[in-house]
Amino acid sequence: MGNSFEYGQYATISGRHSEPVSGIIKVDLYRDEQEILQGFVRSKAEQKTKYYSNRIAEMNRKYGMDYSTFQNRVYLRAAEIDLEEWNDLVLWGGYVKAYRYWAQFC
Repeated sequence: MGNSFEYGQYATISGRHSEPVSGIIKVDLYRDEQEILQGFVRSKAEQKTKYYSNRIAEMNRKYGMDYSTFQNRVYLRAAEIDLEEWNDLVLWGGYVKAYRYWAQFC
């Protein structure tokens, strides 16, 4: 094991490198790290779902329909390829998938 020592603002931890006391104090202040991490993830998930919800709403307004209706329309008109619609279909599908993913953490 390593040597233990005390020096100024560092804590003595036998067999490990010294750690700053300020770091140990911060850990002691947050005894339930799981709850803090869950709050962080929930907050980020709420931000992401809001972002993707806004993108989905933009596409709904642009085409006047929801994603599944638009998807059916594009697939049924596959013989008439409209690149803008195909690009929007891919983007919109990504927005829907990302929204569903992040919504599970809210």
